[in-house]
Amino acid sequence: MMGGVKRLRLELEAIAKGEADIIIGTQLVAKGHNFPGMTLVGVIDADLGLANGDPRAAERTFQLLAQVTGRAGRTGRKSLGLLQTYQPEHPVMRAIVTGDAEAFYERETAERERAGLPPFGRLAGIIVSAATRQEAESHARALRRAAPRADEVDVLGPAEAPLALVAGRHRFRLLVHGTRRADIQGFLRDMIKAGPRPRGSVRVQVDIDPQSFL
Repeated sequence: MMGGVKRLRLELEAIAKGEADIIIGTQLVAKGHNFPGMTLVGVIDADLGLANGDPRAAERTFQLLAQVTGRAGRTGRKSLGLLQTYQPEHPVMRAIVTGDAEAFYERETAERERAGLPPFGRLAGIIVSAATRQEAESHARALRRAAPRADEVDVLGPAEAPLALVAGRHRFRLLVHGTRRADIQGFLRDMIKAGPRPRGSVRVQVDIDPQSFL
C-alpha cells in the first residue's frame, strides 16, 4: 500500500494539474499549496477556532482564513471566498472581508496590551491529567489552593482543558498570568512545592508561555 506522505504528495500534484474539480479537506489544504485552477473556496464553521480558550485564537483564525481564501484566484482569475460564520461582525471576519490585515493586527496588539497578554505579560499553563476525572480535578483544585500570594500573578481555573480527554486520561488546566516583571518560574516552583505530590495516575505538566492551549 502506498505510504501516506507519498500518496498525499501525488494527490496534491493531481489537484494542481486540474485533475479534480472539487477538493474537500481540512486546513491542510491551505498550507502553502498552489492550485492554479481554483477560483472558489468555502469554509464551514469558519469561526470555530475562536471558541477554544486560546488567547491567540483571533490571530490564528485570521491567519488560517487568509491562507484558505488565498488559495483561490492566485493566477489572476476572478475568484470568490465563502465563509460560514455565526459572528459576521467579529473583527477577524471583518478583516478577512475587507482585506485590512494591518488594522486587524493593530487592534489585536491593543487588546493584548490592555489584557496584559504576551508579549505584554507572561502566561504559563498547568495541565493535570489522571485516569479518572475526579482524580484530575481534585489534584488541580488542591494545586490551586497551594498557590502563593503574589501582587503581579493571578491563577485562573482549574477548568476542564479544551481537549478534556486524551488517550483515556482526563485533563484539567490552570493558567498562571503575570506581568512582564513577574517571576513566573519562581511562582510555579513555590506553588508546586507547596501543593500535593502527584499520586496514583496523576501527572502534572507545566508549560511556560505555551504555544498551545488545548
